[in-house]
Amino acid sequence: MSEKVLVIDDDKHVCEMVRIALEAEGFAVDETYDGHEGLKKIKSNDYAVLLLDIMLPETDGWDICRQIRSSDVRGLPIIMLTARGEEVDRVLGLELGADDYVTKPFSPREVVARVKALIRRSDNYNITRQQLSYGDLQVDPNNLTVRIGGKTIELTPKEMALLNILARQTGNPLTREELLKEIWGFEDSTVMTRTVDEHVKRVRAKIARLDPHNDYIQTVWGVGYKFEVNTGD
Repeated sequence: MSEKVLVIDDDKHVCEMVRIALEAEGFAVDETYDGHEGLKKIKSNDYAVLLLDIMLPETDGWDICRQIRSSDVRGLPIIMLTARGEEVDRVLGLELGADDYVTKPFSPREVVARVKALIRRSDNYNITRQQLSYGDLQVDPNNLTVRIGGKTIELTPKEMALLNILARQTGNPLTREELLKEIWGFEDSTVMTRTVDEHVKRVRAKIARLDPHNDYIQTVWGVGYKFEVNTGD
């Protein structure tokens, strides 16, 4: 069965160009020019990747991304399509939960390569999605949830990937650059590593709602972050 991709872009030429390129590589492609219609399609279909334009009528790509990341389909991989070249916009997209971005104008070949790379990263991540337990803390990557003392919180896919990678290397510090490359697939970028800090901040805040007494993700000054469990005396 072909992997299915959804394209949401109000530029019909862009939709057609991307659809032809993806179909030539064996993907099944749905397209829509309206964000509201796109959300309906997402709820009723199983997509491997969403290609999402930022500048849309009525509701923009930022809002659609937020809605997806707070919904039952929050695990859907998202590539933002943007005419904006400023790095701050790319950082914002990643902080909202996007997995990757492509800046217009782009070549269809680049889009296909990024879709394939994102699917590969998702597949590789799926291999190590066993549940983890650290005392009262239980991490369930499959359901994107963390449980402590009978209470549950939900994480976005990138928040879970961050926690999962750190937890599987308990006590070992990882640099921001290592996390950025492992989770987002990006090489070293001084500005882009800010999104790692933002995700750490959000994961810490969510876990603190369940357990305000333990700082599971610790800052290693001059290095990055590590996962540590307080086992007591």
